[in-house]
Amino acid sequence: MKKYVLTIGNSALSIISSTVIVLPFMFFLRISATHTVSSVLPFVIFYTLRTTGIFFIRGIKTSLNSASLLKVSLYSGTLGSIFGILGSFLPEFYIISGFFLGLSAAWLPTANTSVEFLNIKNNLLSGKNKYFTIITLILIGCILFSPSKKSLIIFFLFYTLLYLIANSTLFTLNQYTVDSHDLEIYSSHYLGLFVVFFVLIFSLRSSRLMNNIMQFDYFIWGVLLLTIILIVSKLFFNNAPQRNVSNLLSYISVINGALGNYLFLFSSLYVAGYYGHHDLFTRFYIPYVIGIVTSPIINKVLVKNNHQKIFGMLFFGIIIMFFRPLFSWGVLWLSITRGCLNSELNNIYMRKNNLPSDKRIWVKNTIQSTGSIIYQFIIMITGFLIVSDNNKSVKELLDITSQGIPSSYSRALMVDWNLVTTTILLVMVIFYYFFYLFSHINIEN
Repeated sequence: MKKYVLTIGNSALSIISSTVIVLPFMFFLRISATHTVSSVLPFVIFYTLRTTGIFFIRGIKTSLNSASLLKVSLYSGTLGSIFGILGSFLPEFYIISGFFLGLSAAWLPTANTSVEFLNIKNNLLSGKNKYFTIITLILIGCILFSPSKKSLIIFFLFYTLLYLIANSTLFTLNQYTVDSHDLEIYSSHYLGLFVVFFVLIFSLRSSRLMNNIMQFDYFIWGVLLLTIILIVSKLFFNNAPQRNVSNLLSYISVINGALGNYLFLFSSLYVAGYYGHHDLFTRFYIPYVIGIVTSPIINKVLVKNNHQKIFGMLFFGIIIMFFRPLFSWGVLWLSITRGCLNSELNNIYMRKNNLPSDKRIWVKNTIQSTGSIIYQFIIMITGFLIVSDNNKSVKELLDITSQGIPSSYSRALMVDWNLVTTTILLVMVIFYYFFYLFSHINIEN
């Protein structure tokens, strides 16, 4: 009986780890539809913490290892889901929900992946219940497509239940031991990045949802200031913490982060701006989620963590995104590809013996998050430059990214914006091919 309960708990934990970045995002975005401060804050706080939380945990002096971080993440997610239920009765509770779920989304996937890898190494990994997983995913799909106004409270009730079930696995973490040299010390570098990224992303997201031109101006000037600081720091101080990670592996991690933001941020903006918000679920969320769910199967059966296959898939998927009728298929393809690439990177980092075993996935996700955030800034700045070139105001860019019904101008903007952002991602991949194929550098060095 105990073993059966554990397999159910592991399944719930795996589902949360795979969906906590996506599902709360979607439901908090629904709440923000009225564009008031109280409705926007839950989404902005969730997204900002989810994006920057990895820098905070690596920036403070803490004795947390991956097992203890997993516990904190599960407790935070449980609290966040409970406050989400209460938010249905008093909307201010959604803000607290966004805070705790944002922390859980920032830390849980990293901690869970680290614990899983080391449990496999020590032959401690328990199985999962595939029937529970299938039924849960079907129920989540039904909640997503429910037109009922009660879908919010149903989601938070269901997610609370999932978190409570996942908490049943916590007793197994007592077997998880970490050497003292695996613990990290305080890093002002990461703490500084957390503060800067937090302020910039908070300004960007709130300006979009509140149509606040002044906050968007703060974001633009903030990015320019950050760029100058980073250049000066690199040229004159060169005090970045030693990661013991090759430039090529770091670059691939950055591509993985950029790909994730291209998929989740830009693709959703494109569909909303070209087809309208009513098409988001069918043209974006369905292919994106299907890609997430099926990528482990495809990777295990067909791709098998083959480096060249994955980058061939990535190149092909990016080319698809240039063709508007195939856009949703491109989202599906790239979602699968990113799942395969993420799996390969996890395996590579876990084999890097020059990194503390407990912190290998932490290092990978920190570099990856940096790529994701920088690419997000590139996306929004290129959008700003495109509307400026067309003699349009920033307000029109903010209106287009938040309006429910597309216009002829929003469609034209999305076509140009897609051409630019997709080309940038394609160039990043071509540079990878140049370094990897022509320089004969080993990715794992």
